[in-house]
Amino acid sequence: DQSAGEQILWSEQSGPQNVDPIVWPRAASSAEIFWSGKQPTGAALNVTEALPRLHDVRYRMVQRGINAIPLQPQWCAFRPDACDMYA
Repeated sequence: DQSAGEQILWSEQSGPQNVDPIVWPRAASSAEIFWSGKQPTGAALNVTEALPRLHDVRYRMVQRGINAIPLQPQWCAFRPDACDMYA
């Protein structure tokens, strides 16, 4: 089963100032869904499980000189259970 996905970019709302900080992090989050789709059990993915991987991708972007915006407040990144939307 192959599925396809795309990341939308409204060109009239974008420019050089927001490609790196906004588009790449959003593309990474879309890729998480497109490539991972479901957990091995068949259950849907959830934000709590995906965020550590997305934080890692953002960290690598920043290390490579991409000015990617934070995915959530740093306080929440260090305390994932305290900011869990589903708690």
